[in-house]
Amino acid sequence: MKLFNRFEIVGNHPALYDPKKKMLMVSDLHLGLESLMADAGMFMPKFQLSEMKDDISDMLEKKDVERLLVCGDIKHEFSKTSYGERKEVEEFIEFFDELVGKIYLVKGNHDNYLIYSVKRYPDVELEELFVFDDVCIIHGHEKHERIKGLDLDHIIIGHEHPALTLTDEIGAREKIRCFLYGRTKDGKDLIVMPAFSGLAQGSTVNRVDNKDILSPVLKDLVDIGEMKAVGVDKEAGLFKFPKLKKLKDI
Repeated sequence: MKLFNRFEIVGNHPALYDPKKKMLMVSDLHLGLESLMADAGMFMPKFQLSEMKDDISDMLEKKDVERLLVCGDIKHEFSKTSYGERKEVEEFIEFFDELVGKIYLVKGNHDNYLIYSVKRYPDVELEELFVFDDVCIIHGHEKHERIKGLDLDHIIIGHEHPALTLTDEIGAREKIRCFLYGRTKDGKDLIVMPAFSGLAQGSTVNRVDNKDILSPVLKDLVDIGEMKAVGVDKEAGLFKFPKLKKLKDI
């Protein structure tokens, strides 16, 4: 499935592929989250990084990828980088550094001190945003002043962790990750990527108004009710939905 007749949702994964730039994009990995949960007393096996490596490797086999981009929040801890977290980040970088020509990391609000893990790798770039011709990719946790004045057709952000909460005929609720897409108030195409981490809790976007949105970019540039959604589930597939304002009571 393509968004804006260009960016392709890859299989049943919360990932985008831009064939023009041969670039695979994921967002919000939150590496190290399991360690933080363990520190808080919620013990669970570590599986997230292994699954990410498998899923991204699968996509690399199916698409002609020269660039891998992570749209922010590569790591999870805000105020520091633990040993386990740094180890996971560097394992991720080293694994994919051998498989793609270039890795781009957008700095998210969780990515303090990430530079210490990145600076040893010459094929990895860490920036607040990246612009590829008419496409700007930014995490989305800050106000949109950074992209004002740029000659753009497309904006891609993460940060929001968009998800849909749906209710069936017997009242059971299900939450699925989703892509959001629509036009900004000044006529640009905007895509909000879901979290690639399956552990990062999603924000229910079909039952909120603009005042409840996390991302200043999303809050300021669009009417959330006018955005459309594509639900993505690894087992069940993709589900195309109408505008969010029509899903509030579903």
